[in-house]
Amino acid sequence: MKFYAMLGLVLATAIPAAADDCGVPGWILSGDNPQGYSCGTELVAGTSVKSAFIKAKDERPQGIATLMQQIAADPYRGQRLSLSADIKTLDAATAYLWLRVDGPNHDILKFYNMEDRPVTGTTDWKLYTVVLDVPPEGAVISFGFFLRGHGEAWAKGFSLVPVGKDVPVSVMPSSPPPKTPANLDFDQ
Repeated sequence: MKFYAMLGLVLATAIPAAADDCGVPGWILSGDNPQGYSCGTELVAGTSVKSAFIKAKDERPQGIATLMQQIAADPYRGQRLSLSADIKTLDAATAYLWLRVDGPNHDILKFYNMEDRPVTGTTDWKLYTVVLDVPPEGAVISFGFFLRGHGEAWAKGFSLVPVGKDVPVSVMPSSPPPKTPANLDFDQ
C-alpha cells in the first residue's frame, strides 16, 4: 500500500475527541504517533503573525503527527475546494499539506497529501496549495499539515475556499500497471 493511501487510512481513523488540542484552539493533534511530537503556536520572527508548529520530540520518531481540523462538507458539496498555507521546515524528514473528503460511512472519497512534492530538509516560508472536488455525497472535510519523521514544521495563513472549475485538481501521479506478470517463479 502506498504511503499516501496508508496515511489516508490513519487520518480517517483519527478521532478528534481523543486527540490532543495542544493549545491551538480549533485544531487537534492526531496521526499514528502524536505522542512523539509537540505542537503549539509561536510568532513568525520579526512579525506579529502567528504560526502553528509540529516538532519531533526526539531524533528518530516513528510515524507521523498532524495538526488538523474536520468540518461538515455540506456547504461545499459539488464545489472545487482549495486549501493553501505557507509552510516552513527545519531538518524535516517530510512535511505535507493535506486535504481529504469522507463520505457518510467514513469512506475516503477524495484525498491528496503532497506525497509527490514533499517539503523536506530546511526550507523558508513557501505557499503550497491543494485542490479537490467535494462530491455530492461528501460528509466531512478534513485538512491540515503533518510532519513525518524527524525535524520541525510550521504553517501559517491557512485558507480553505471554493475555486472555479478552471483550477486544476491535485492528483497523485500514477504509473501504469505492467503489461505482463513478472517473477512468477520467484527466481529473480
